[in-house]
Amino acid sequence: MVEDKRSKKIVVATHCILNQNAKIQGIAKFPGVITPVVDFLVKSGLGILQMPCPETTYLGIRRWQYVKEQYDTPAFREHCKKLADFILNQIEDYQKSGYKIVAILGADGSPSCGVNKTPRNPTWSGLIPEKLPSQKQVAEKGVYMEVLEDEMKKKNLNIPLIGIPETPEVGSMEDALSRLKKLL
Repeated sequence: MVEDKRSKKIVVATHCILNQNAKIQGIAKFPGVITPVVDFLVKSGLGILQMPCPETTYLGIRRWQYVKEQYDTPAFREHCKKLADFILNQIEDYQKSGYKIVAILGADGSPSCGVNKTPRNPTWSGLIPEKLPSQKQVAEKGVYMEVLEDEMKKKNLNIPLIGIPETPEVGSMEDALSRLKKLL
């Protein structure tokens, strides 16, 4: 008989934590995965459920940098709802089978997957500018995280959201990992 060694503990991760290649050109901070996060998850014995990237699945890999206002449309929100339903069905199945979903990890600084910080430009008119519109990181969730949180409430799922910051301007990696550690 084989001894089953699974931990039955899972973290749900935004796509780019496990695949930096999905990010827009010029902003990936790691060659493949966000190493400090993945190393922590592996050492903690956590399984990883990777969410599809809402931006890549909507616009493809050759997209350019957007702010929240550009993604905050009925069509993109509907796309996010389909992705949220897909992942939440998996989460419910795991929970019904005795697994603990420790947390959902978002990507702070993302207009769709930000948890604590999201880039915005409320003055952007939609006209093509000579240069990229200025953006400001604001303390709010990205579009996908808003939709995911709304859908979780409808299903009575109470799973902590933790923003993983890739740059100091959007937060501390050590603080994010410390928060995750406390949930173990």
